[in-house]
Amino acid sequence: MSLSKIIKWSGLICLLCISLSPGTLIAQDEEGEEPEALRTRASLSSVQRNDDVLDLKMLMRAKIDDRYTGLSGLEVVFSAATDSSEVELGKATTNEDGVATLTVNAKDIPRDTANRMALMAEFDGNDEFKGSDDDIEILPARILLEPIETDSSLSLKLTLLANDEPVEDEDVSLFVKRLFSPLKVGEATTDEEGAAEIVFPMDLPGDGEGQLEIFARLEDHSDFGTVEVALDEPWGKPVSQLSQKLPQALWSPNPPTWMILTFIILMAAVWGHYAVIVYKLIQVKREGKVG
Repeated sequence: MSLSKIIKWSGLICLLCISLSPGTLIAQDEEGEEPEALRTRASLSSVQRNDDVLDLKMLMRAKIDDRYTGLSGLEVVFSAATDSSEVELGKATTNEDGVATLTVNAKDIPRDTANRMALMAEFDGNDEFKGSDDDIEILPARILLEPIETDSSLSLKLTLLANDEPVEDEDVSLFVKRLFSPLKVGEATTDEEGAAEIVFPMDLPGDGEGQLEIFARLEDHSDFGTVEVALDEPWGKPVSQLSQKLPQALWSPNPPTWMILTFIILMAAVWGHYAVIVYKLIQVKREGKVG
């Protein structure tokens, strides 16, 4: 086999190994020199739930291969502060998406004179990644959710409160928990009493008893963060009583035709590339024996 062919196929195999590598390579400027720690970006957010439950979420990312990627396995320290003190709330480790979550009781968090909570989260850094931190300030808020049933309709009344006072002119959304992502079923704006009513659909599939997990949410508010409340209601159609052939939809076990075709095409393209590579490698081996 000629030298040019050996170089050509050696290059192809090297490119294939690099493209299939699950890890991320950090370049070194000189052989033997320690790689420089990557700069990280931190983003702190909160979710207020009823019963004074507060979820603190810290997203840790770094720019790897020109794309910001979530960093797993990093320890984050959460704390709260006032003008005169700082209290550590706890520690959490980032998951595969780069998110560290700490659930605390809002009553245990110190407040300032305006009842505002000043929250912070910090990653100290390690040999691979530089440290970073973020902070937010939120006011305590909650949503009351009241189901309303009549002979011909279903609806939910939502009431948004902050410091036990109604909050008007805010958009609140209603969702139903689904297998992959929540299904949005309605949206309304609160009135001067902080209230809004949303009509609920009557044709959603539930579990075997028709139970649905419903939740209302105010998302990413500048003063309250995300506020959420959930409840279970038997407002769905029991799966056992549905017809055997469910409609082709994202929420059903019978996916749409376009999704099936897209999956088949993508899988054929991936395995087709593998088949071509294997075939070429076999050819190289045969030519080597002949030469």
